[in-house]
Amino acid sequence: MKRFYIIMTSIAFIFICIFSFNKVRSAENAASSQKVSSKYTVIIDAGHGGKDAGTIGVDGTHEKKINLETALILRDYLMVSGINTILIREHDNEFYPEGTDTSRSDLYNRLDFVNSVPNSVLISIHQNHFENEAEWGTQVWYSSNAPESKVLADGVLNNIKELLQPDNKRENKVSDNSYYILYKATVPSIMIECGFMSNKNENSKLQNPEYQKDMAFSILTGICTEV
Repeated sequence: MKRFYIIMTSIAFIFICIFSFNKVRSAENAASSQKVSSKYTVIIDAGHGGKDAGTIGVDGTHEKKINLETALILRDYLMVSGINTILIREHDNEFYPEGTDTSRSDLYNRLDFVNSVPNSVLISIHQNHFENEAEWGTQVWYSSNAPESKVLADGVLNNIKELLQPDNKRENKVSDNSYYILYKATVPSIMIECGFMSNKNENSKLQNPEYQKDMAFSILTGICTEV
């Protein structure tokens, strides 16, 4: 009986090792293929920052904080996948490159920067808010200035639904002039409203590091489909 137990334990251990090795190899192969197929530089805009807190969650949390945390994770995932990535802000600050006019809205600086990077796409990370606290779910807005924007938006939302939010019924929308960067960007551009900070349950999820990783990974898979 003891010998039988030892044999079965050994078989189980070998199976686990093989399974784990295959998962690692699959991840390595996916990253390798992206190094070959990546056509664009991905610009990640963590919305708001500095004195601009963005929307405020039901618990008083600032949107800018969640945006940056999610953006940093997404940046790491993209770089590991071999995709050239630029983060507009890496800290709690507005975007004022040296020598720029600080009396000018940093939104204009972000737009100028985005449009200055050749062969790029913009992924802007934001959170949503609505007076009806029952509203929830990711939604993506896309620019009408480049046909690739809608394709990218659909790829991202479809993967978020499949991997993270199977009950999400929201649809993507084309931006109007109230979404300044998307409206004026000359490169394929999307804005991801990851969730509603006015919804108590979703607001809590959006601050959870593990959920942020899941969100960033879901966005990554959508980007890799198109980039």
